[in-house]
Amino acid sequence: MNTINYNFNQKINGAIVQLRKQKHKAGFPFMITDEEELPENQAYMEYADGHVEIVEFSKDYRDYKPLKTLNEKESFFLRQKYNLENA
Repeated sequence: MNTINYNFNQKINGAIVQLRKQKHKAGFPFMITDEEELPENQAYMEYADGHVEIVEFSKDYRDYKPLKTLNEKESFFLRQKYNLENA
């Protein structure tokens, strides 16, 4: 019997990188959620120019407002955490 090795993590990360590029190319931010570090109604928004904001969503999740802009070091470590620093 032949064994097929398939790396799902690599495929998933590749799809995430592609989606991120598409979002930025279209002029939209890329949203990163982090249940360990942020409350349920907050997320990171990464913009094509490289800046990252922590945003808070309205109750109906139709709108959001920026709470904090990450500095360059924080942005770098966030990208590194999600394997996006060289993507």
